[in-house]
Amino acid sequence: MSRHYLMLRMASSRDLSALGEESAWPRSRYYSTPSDPRLLQAPPLTVASNRQPSLRRAASAAVRSADDVAALSAAWTARAWRPFTRVGVADSSNAVAAPLSCEKSGASGSLQTLESREDDEDDSAFAEEPPPGSENDSADGGVRLSKEMMFAVAAAVVLLTSGGLILGFGPVYAALVREGQWAELCRDGPGERHGLQAQAQAPCASQEIHLQYVFSTSFLCLSAANACFGVFLDVFGPRLTALLGLALSVAGNFALAYSDSGAGTGAWIIGGYAMVGAGGMGSFLAAFQILQLYRVQGVVCSTLSSLFNCSGYIYMALEIDTVTRRVFFQVYGVVVAVCMATCFLVFPTNCITRPGDSLAIPGLRLEKPRIHTPTGLVDGMKQQLKRGDLWYFAVFFGWISLIFAFAGGAIPSMLAGLAGDDAGAAAAYTSILYPVIVNGTFVYSPLVGYVIDRFGFKAIFFACLALVQLFITLLLVPSLRVQLLMFVVYSMAQACLYALQFAYIMMCFPAELNGTLQAFLATMSFSFGLLNYLLNPWAQVNLHGDYTVVLLVLALPTLLLYVFIDVVHGCEDKIVLDGDDDGGEAHPLI
Repeated sequence: MSRHYLMLRMASSRDLSALGEESAWPRSRYYSTPSDPRLLQAPPLTVASNRQPSLRRAASAAVRSADDVAALSAAWTARAWRPFTRVGVADSSNAVAAPLSCEKSGASGSLQTLESREDDEDDSAFAEEPPPGSENDSADGGVRLSKEMMFAVAAAVVLLTSGGLILGFGPVYAALVREGQWAELCRDGPGERHGLQAQAQAPCASQEIHLQYVFSTSFLCLSAANACFGVFLDVFGPRLTALLGLALSVAGNFALAYSDSGAGTGAWIIGGYAMVGAGGMGSFLAAFQILQLYRVQGVVCSTLSSLFNCSGYIYMALEIDTVTRRVFFQVYGVVVAVCMATCFLVFPTNCITRPGDSLAIPGLRLEKPRIHTPTGLVDGMKQQLKRGDLWYFAVFFGWISLIFAFAGGAIPSMLAGLAGDDAGAAAAYTSILYPVIVNGTFVYSPLVGYVIDRFGFKAIFFACLALVQLFITLLLVPSLRVQLLMFVVYSMAQACLYALQFAYIMMCFPAELNGTLQAFLATMSFSFGLLNYLLNPWAQVNLHGDYTVVLLVLALPTLLLYVFIDVVHGCEDKIVLDGDDDGGEAHPLI
């Protein structure tokens, strides 16, 4: 049987422009896999590229079974028309060593043998390409910043403004209780308690419902914003995305500063906190564009991701005696406005599409972004929606997000109840230990990544379910000391879930649908999150503040998730970086 090969060719935009002027193919590398599905019983396709790391993920996502060769052609051909990278697909029945002939009418064709080129030649050709942004900005005398400086700016923006701010809910909850927010809803017989009397007592059921709505609503809006800003970023670019998100965050901070339930319904306290979370997703997603300047993104990506949770530490400043809620959020609104001005000056107008050592910043120029209308997403999503693992992951992610949203709002109340009359212990657990330990997910993220690489995705799915069930079990133990262990387990469970959110989609699905698939997950999370508006009143009014039944109801479906876990794909073994020695054996290069 003759061996047929699909030949994958990677070339830069500079190479492509050369094709229009010369008859010879430029330098390139070729990677192949048998086009006959029966030959795909060999090890999975291994793809490496020193030009565009994301192409490795696209190729790995494209080949999953012997029936998926068509998906390989479609996925790589779709990426062929990206602005700065092309992948060509060809089918050859010639001998393995046969040359590839490229001819152009009016010019003599030249032959290019299908062999691997030296790394120094490929790298020197890449170095000759103009850095990102130079086509539009260098002629205008734009200021250039190094990629390290750009990363420092992005890191500061994420730390100070990301949606992770809402994860520091413990100190905010304590501040609202001290102020007696929504205490007017509590009726002790014919009278009402408020002011100092409200501070001296635990929140009543009606008050507790509104206090928990602050977190659950913001968590819900975080999911919705993830979907909206993901698409907005692809269409309008990082500069406008960051500006829109931070404008929303500024409004949210000032709403939190001036809102008071005594002067109204207190709806702006809930709405303001939600705007901080939703707006922060805009700056968070836009900041990730800076990572495209790096050819190797592992360390910088994990660093930037960890700062999302670190944002939750900032609200611990509310525990300082001289800091009031109004003063804090007034000042922080100004801080976010400064970050907004920084993004206007520094963030690129259009999405970064290739690595570079520096970037031309727009400065004070008003630039119209190149608006990219998404095409082909509908057909692509129709194909992906036929996959059982996508629906399983969507339900998995949505239900566990619901558990985290409900528990995140209930934990401060539960800790206060366990502390009883010990106000010092209640304050320490709610405002210090809770945010410090739970937001330390960055400690466990490297371990999660190692487990994915070493044991596969199923191991993390199992671990996440087990940790969530242990988390709920520990929540039901009436001991403050046990809750310290609960904080650790809660943090580990979050690290697993959010690692899966990005890694599974990025590694197991077509790269061109990443944003749309993330929006799909966020929509599912939002839909499940709406149940919080039923669960909170049920726990406070019907169950009189006892969370046991609600937590057990939330835990039961996690048992069913074990039954269908086999639909999860083991696609983590198809990602092999340049120079990896342990990634398995690739198909032979032609």
